[in-house]
Amino acid sequence: MIGLCVVAACAAAGLWGTQQILSQGGSGEAASAPPAVRVALTRPETRQIEDRVGGVGTLIPVRSVELVPAAAGRVTDVPVSSGEEVNEGEIVLQLDDRAARASLAEAEATFAEAEDAFRRVEELTDSNTAAEARLEEARAAYRRAEAALMMARADLEDRTLVAPFDGVLGLIDIEAGTFLGEGMAVTRLSDITTMELTVSLPERYFDRIEVGQSVNVTTPAYPDTQFEGEVSVRAPEVSLETRSFNIRAEIDNANGRLVGGMFADAEIVLDTYEGLAIADDAIISEGLASYVYTVSDGAAVRTEIDPGQSLGAMTEVRDGLGLEDRVVVAGWDNLSDGASVEVAEDVDQQEDAAAQDEGAEGTTQ
Repeated sequence: MIGLCVVAACAAAGLWGTQQILSQGGSGEAASAPPAVRVALTRPETRQIEDRVGGVGTLIPVRSVELVPAAAGRVTDVPVSSGEEVNEGEIVLQLDDRAARASLAEAEATFAEAEDAFRRVEELTDSNTAAEARLEEARAAYRRAEAALMMARADLEDRTLVAPFDGVLGLIDIEAGTFLGEGMAVTRLSDITTMELTVSLPERYFDRIEVGQSVNVTTPAYPDTQFEGEVSVRAPEVSLETRSFNIRAEIDNANGRLVGGMFADAEIVLDTYEGLAIADDAIISEGLASYVYTVSDGAAVRTEIDPGQSLGAMTEVRDGLGLEDRVVVAGWDNLSDGASVEVAEDVDQQEDAAAQDEGAEGTTQ
């Protein structure tokens, strides 16, 4: 019995000692520091930044009218075709004018007769041969004949539809022989040498927009081309419903590439200033917050920033960083505030240069 007790006591002591050793070994592993995270670093850059405001709208010609004959009648000739360029005064459509010409000839004859009669009575009145009443009667007849002649001439002119200004015709679906009722439109005439774009802007920019400011315009039809224009009108008030105001910009279109109805983006450069920018890959966004990880004394530091405009592959940083800060651009997905870091690559001289080229292209666009 004594021997069994001694063996049991030794076994218990051995088990307890083993547990203590394992416990101390586990605590040592837990107490050891986690390995450093390998990261790539970059630095903020100084950039020329443009303070811009933009909007979208639809292009329309500065001058565009529907061509409608002033009289009803049967079409005898359509000397132009759809999409044709015409000059001011050029005939677009001719209506049957035979009756109008006959009426004009009759009015001319009546006018000539009334004029002769009025002159004879006027001469007799000068020699005191005719009465004053006959003179007034002849004068009235002469004036009525003159008015009838003017009406006949106008009626004849209304049978010919001419272009009121230089421009491009729209679609024409009318042929000779068609009877046009009063008020029926023939086509649309547009002067596309200058296009107009109306854009709505937030009210905070109201005091910064002036007539004459330059406007950069792009369209989906020509994604690689930028058209230049300028502000021609700024609305005198802000809309109560949208808290925005409209501006109108005129774009020179001498080459005729832009046409009415095109969708367009407009940007106005309000100011140019010098600011800091950082590569987009370094910025982390969580909800409304944006931050980066900077490195100080071998540890990661979560740094809140205030991002500004996009500059291609880079983003303006309005607050939170300085030129000397070292910013994590790769490997931040494994970081936390205060974590140890190991610099695997410094991309200041390589990737930043490439990003600068891309940013310059983005700013130009």
